Amino acid sequence: MQDKRRIEEMFSRMRLYEARNVIFSFGQNLIWRRYLIREAEGSLLDVATGEGNVLRLYHGGRAVGVDIAMGMLRRAREGLLLVRGDAESLPIKDASFDTVSIAFGLRNVPDKLAALREFNRVLKPGGKVLILDMKIGDRLASWLALPYVGVVMPILTPLFGGSVSDYIYLFRSILNFPGKREMEVLFSKSGFVMERAYYFHVGSTYLFVGRKVGDA
Repeated sequence: MQDKRRIEEMFSRMRLYEARNVIFSFGQNLIWRRYLIREAEGSLLDVATGEGNVLRLYHGGRAVGVDIAMGMLRRAREGLLLVRGDAESLPIKDASFDTVSIAFGLRNVPDKLAALREFNRVLKPGGKVLILDMKIGDRLASWLALPYVGVVMPILTPLFGGSVSDYIYLFRSILNFPGKREMEVLFSKSGFVMERAYYFHVGSTYLFVGRKVGDA
């Protein structure tokens, strides 16, 4: 099964995915998303939007969500502007948004450079890109989260409608996700400059803030 097909099916069947994330993070993921919201400007495109949590929090302008998993979009609340789409090939016109965000989704995109170039394409000149995600191993303190993320969470996952095999995939995606230096290279190759980074949860979660500097 191709990676994209597996990802789409996996997230479509995770009915308690968002609730599980709130519980497992002790509510911290809601705080992290608010940091992302504070950085957003003008019209917002939220990629891998899931059930639309970022869209519901944002009140700074027009907000549209894109997700590859139809099951996630069906569970989103009414009143949200949602589009089914692939991060590597967004069904969005060029230069049509001020901000593109992706929360805990880029690690599930097979070709991250292609996705970042798509984010650049749909952003207006000077637009912002916001990437909120997890990475264990980039900072020394982040290893403190390993027993909880790598052992406790997989054991508890079946209680919330997930499977251990799905979580093993997600855990590997966290370990393999680019660190700050790698992300700076990806930003540069896709036409962004990194302006700042926030670190949370002993350094295992971060928010990178980038700015479009030209066509990629």
